[in-house]
Amino acid sequence: MGASAGASCPICRKSAGPRPENPVFPFCSPQCKLVDLGRWLDGGYRVPGPPVSSTNDDEALESRGWTDGLGGNLQEEDE
Repeated sequence: MGASAGASCPICRKSAGPRPENPVFPFCSPQCKLVDLGRWLDGGYRVPGPPVSSTNDDEALESRGWTDGLGGNLQEEDE
């Protein structure tokens, strides 16, 4: 028996096993998948640990030779 046998949707708890007729696994429906996405985007889910400021992130990246560039994409600096 696989780890996902008898799996349930993390949003509504309905049965949501991995099978060809359920392309949105681990969710039971596209609606539950969108609810989950909305919770991530609204900050409803959080990763445990102390908050990290963006200033600390920028400093850490710069100390490793990475820059933000003009387009907001991280790029490795040329030497």
